[in-house]
Amino acid sequence: RRRAEVYFESRQSEFQPDRNCYACAEKSRSVTISPGSVVVSDTESITEFQKIEPDKVQAVNRIAVYLTPNPNSREGILWQEVRGKAVAFFDYELEMQRKDGAACVTTPKGVLQCA
Repeated sequence: RRRAEVYFESRQSEFQPDRNCYACAEKSRSVTISPGSVVVSDTESITEFQKIEPDKVQAVNRIAVYLTPNPNSREGILWQEVRGKAVAFFDYELEMQRKDGAACVTTPKGVLQCA
C-alpha cells in the first residue's frame, strides 16, 4: 500500500497595490512511501498574479525542483555537487477570468474551464 505526505516548509507573500499585483512563494517536501521504497521531492513554487481587468487576472508561475540531501543515495551526492541549488525549472503562464459569475481558467491547450 502506498501513501504520500506533503510538508510545507515556508510561505511568503507580498502585495503591491500600485501595480495591482500579488506574489506568493512556498517551499514543500513531498514524501511517497510504499513497501520497500521512499521517494522524497523538494519543490518551490513562486507565482505572481496581476489584475489586468475587473474580471481578469494573469499569472506567471515558476516551479523549482531540488535534489534531496540523502547521503546514502546517488541523489545525495549530486545534491552536494550542486550545493543545494535548484536543478530544474518549470514556467507556466495563466490567464483567469470570471464568466457569468464563475471563475474560469484557460488551459495550456486553449480550453476554457469554469468552476
